Amino acid sequence: MSEIGSEHQPKRTGFALLAHVLISRLLTLIGLNLVFCVSILPVVTLPNALTSLHRCTSLLLKEEEFPLLKTYFKAFQSEFLKTLAAGWTILLLLAGAGYGALFYWSVNSAAALVFSFLCAVLAVYLYVVSCNLFYMLSRIRLPFGALLKNAFLLVFLQPIRKTAVCGLSLLIVGIAAWWFPQTLPVILLIICSLATLIACYGVRDKIEQSVVR
Repeated sequence: MSEIGSEHQPKRTGFALLAHVLISRLLTLIGLNLVFCVSILPVVTLPNALTSLHRCTSLLLKEEEFPLLKTYFKAFQSEFLKTLAAGWTILLLLAGAGYGALFYWSVNSAAALVFSFLCAVLAVYLYVVSCNLFYMLSRIRLPFGALLKNAFLLVFLQPIRKTAVCGLSLLIVGIAAWWFPQTLPVILLIICSLATLIACYGVRDKIEQSVVR
């Protein structure tokens, strides 16, 4: 009777789903974070590792059971070169915007503060673009141009509250980076998988509706 009752329970949504996944799959998130940290050691494979991270966290949000290592490395190897090219295109743009924001912030002038603000806004936009891109790479095969076009346009099509969720993901990463190396143990333990889990929650609905289906 309990099994039948559990099958008819309404699916969790919203932040209740995030909280449930974080609590019930905490060990999986920690294991996933450790695998991610090992797989980015060559640095050049960062886009592939991010794609794998998005794949696994998206399955966690679906509350599916899956073999962690097999699923991670299958996504890691899928369309390896295209993932490298598309991923680094966005990541380098994001790094440039972030560097610009910090550089102009360090310049003592009112005009520089304006440029710093504009670069910071651009960095937030590109972060959401990267969330779209890596989620799509983990879910569907598209031509290189279509991946980038969709990643940039979907930012303007998704609800503002979902974009705000991606901003929360960026805030977590930013706080961890700002207090580095004190935050290194937490980064190795869960920060990457947690930030990706939140980012996936922010972008998945619009991508599933508009691109995957």
